Amino acid sequence: MTVTRLNAFGARVDGIDFGDGTTALQNGDLATIEKALYDYGVICVTAVAMSPAQHLALARHFGTPEHHTFFPNLGAGLETVTLLDSERDRSNMWHADESFLEHPPIITMTHAQQLPGYGGDTLFIDLHAAHDALSPQMKTYVADLTVMHDLAMIAEHSWARGGGDADRLIQMLQSGKRARHPLVVMHPHNGRKAVWVNETYTRHIEGLQALEAKTLLQFMYQHVQKPEFQYRHRWQVGDLLIWDNRSVLHYAAFDYTDRRIMHRVSVLASCGL
Repeated sequence: MTVTRLNAFGARVDGIDFGDGTTALQNGDLATIEKALYDYGVICVTAVAMSPAQHLALARHFGTPEHHTFFPNLGAGLETVTLLDSERDRSNMWHADESFLEHPPIITMTHAQQLPGYGGDTLFIDLHAAHDALSPQMKTYVADLTVMHDLAMIAEHSWARGGGDADRLIQMLQSGKRARHPLVVMHPHNGRKAVWVNETYTRHIEGLQALEAKTLLQFMYQHVQKPEFQYRHRWQVGDLLIWDNRSVLHYAAFDYTDRRIMHRVSVLASCGL
């Protein structure tokens, strides 16, 4: 088994034997995947032969798989393996998965089933590198700040662009799906700090005046999106892309016309991030 670095924070893992789709993964394979994920933040496992059951077993190694009630899944026994279809599901905005939850998913595992003839890449931002690149003065200023993440923000963005409707916005506001998180989080496994904001769900910074908070968030959004902090994954069928939502943001580019189908499993945190 080999781990090959793809850029400053992405890596590819080759050589894992998935057998006929029923073989249990070896402890050594699991340990290698786990170490690579916490070292790099985003890893691509060559997994053409991996079955949905193996996908789910790998997720359980890291925690509790999430049952997405608003996405279709693979059915009995595989309810936590979500089916993502580009004819319905698109995520072409910078975000961390479900950061509006009190205990959001810590890890996402997406397995490529069908890809368009061109495009459909997924882009990532290294939030650890973004924090490291802040000035000492800015690191001190943001160290103890708290931000609010809110599901309704996505409807507000749509409304501001002339899309969506008032009923949907009201419904999301009334859902109460919002949570407070530190602006700077420390990863429990690698000890690195990350700037944990995203323009899709972050609503405001608590304790700051409105203009001050808005200005700081706009700075953070522009700062983290620098190309130096990014990795762009060009999918191949069978790729299993695993990323750590505490370390990266992602963006699924919608620059294609053919169909794109993925299997996804999200791993929930037992507490905090």
